[in-house]
Amino acid sequence: MYVFQHAGQLSIEEFYTPFGGKLDPNNRWVLLRNLIPWMPLESQYAPQFSAKTGAPAKPFQIAFGALYIQQRLGVTDRETVQLITESPYLQFFIGLSAYQAMPPFDPSMMVHFRKRIGPDLIKICNDMTKANGIAMIKEMLVSAEEDDSEQEEEQQLAAIDEALGVKPATLDPESNWGTLILDATCVPDDIPYPVDLRLLNEAREATEKIIDELFKQLQGKINRKPRCNRDKARNRFLAIIKKKKPKCAEIREVKRFKLNEIRRNLRAIDQMIHCGAMLLELGTQLYRKLLITSELYRKQQEMYDADSRRIDDRIVNLSKPHVRPIVRGKAGRRTEFGAKISISDDNGFVDVDRISWDNYNEANDLIARAKQYKEERGYYPARICADSIYMTLGNKKFCAENNIRLSGRPRKKQVEAEVQTAEQQELFKSDLRKRSVIEGRIGTSKRKYGLDRIMTKLIETSRTVITMAFFVMNAEKVLRLLRLLFSILVSVYILMLYLLASWRRPALLWAA
Repeated sequence: MYVFQHAGQLSIEEFYTPFGGKLDPNNRWVLLRNLIPWMPLESQYAPQFSAKTGAPAKPFQIAFGALYIQQRLGVTDRETVQLITESPYLQFFIGLSAYQAMPPFDPSMMVHFRKRIGPDLIKICNDMTKANGIAMIKEMLVSAEEDDSEQEEEQQLAAIDEALGVKPATLDPESNWGTLILDATCVPDDIPYPVDLRLLNEAREATEKIIDELFKQLQGKINRKPRCNRDKARNRFLAIIKKKKPKCAEIREVKRFKLNEIRRNLRAIDQMIHCGAMLLELGTQLYRKLLITSELYRKQQEMYDADSRRIDDRIVNLSKPHVRPIVRGKAGRRTEFGAKISISDDNGFVDVDRISWDNYNEANDLIARAKQYKEERGYYPARICADSIYMTLGNKKFCAENNIRLSGRPRKKQVEAEVQTAEQQELFKSDLRKRSVIEGRIGTSKRKYGLDRIMTKLIETSRTVITMAFFVMNAEKVLRLLRLLFSILVSVYILMLYLLASWRRPALLWAA
């Protein structure tokens, strides 16, 4: 159930603190609360709940604010709730009307927040927040120059729009404008390096635990528990895994033994089910592991029979069966295990275009992203800066038909065929420098905003974490611009007062 109760935007003067004092209006959390448009997003969040049935859900500002705090500070679910309980600024940010010493929600609610707030809602919030921040910056700059004429004000607005990535109104509405930078990267998941023997050993232990639970249901119906070579299987696994460089024949022999153990355990589980055991009483986690183990056994047996090390849709982790190996060919890390994402940098703001746990060719995303750019603004970008993998014939043809300059390092086969002038070479180097900006965005997202290791286990929650990381990056960029602009305006104002006082001081001295 969801009951919407909101009396309007709360000011910092109305926020009650029992220990006295008031909140600083220049604090980053206070500025962020004013930057994000909560009311329009509330109407996007509420329809997924029932108005009459179920327990009352937490408001959107609490849910989204808690996810923002966790992603920005890089803490766990429990630590997020603890920080909110200790800080009045964080409580003001998530929409509480007064400071309270009790936690506003249980840490387990963070999982539900990640499920309810998906990538689509975060994208809507990202667009609204960016537009709101640009409007606030323009308002501050225009209000600082109130004495200018109307013509000078229009020129200033055009310069401000161009600096903020907004097309000036003086240009043709249908002409191309702006720069779009495309790239793709892999976001690693928090899993150990997948070794087949370790996976098979985990699958064996899972089936043995399932046998123990099913045997409890059949007490008195069957004489004895199905046999499992637990100690022998464990000892053989430790003996081979502790070797620094085991031989291929030894690994294959232990793998054959593990597969036989799992096959016998699965057969025993089937027999226990025929005797009356209920899989529904296992619980969600054990039942899910049983399904994953069955699929893992099938794939590993197929690889063993074919004496191969590769198979489609290979399972590399029992807790995260959706994770796939992503071959990127990077130095020192040829294969990564996680989601592959396509991102685009639009005048400093990063958008997530695609998230997939299966490997794909990112060159196919260029045309779709350019069309999305036109749907949002009404015109195509003037240039697209991308890597050499995007330099396909289809992409080049599309960009030529729509008067878009596709800039990037050409492929090896195309280098000799294309002869460039000195001006074209200089333009090419300039576009390469512009494209390198997105590499810094990727590095920042992984070092600072938690994309170096995804801790969530489900697909939908992982999508939320990835999208939220780039929203936090964009919001922090707008916040830095606002604080920088405010400090510049204050410095200019203080300098003007100082100059005015220095100009009047000699006259006062002469009059005295």
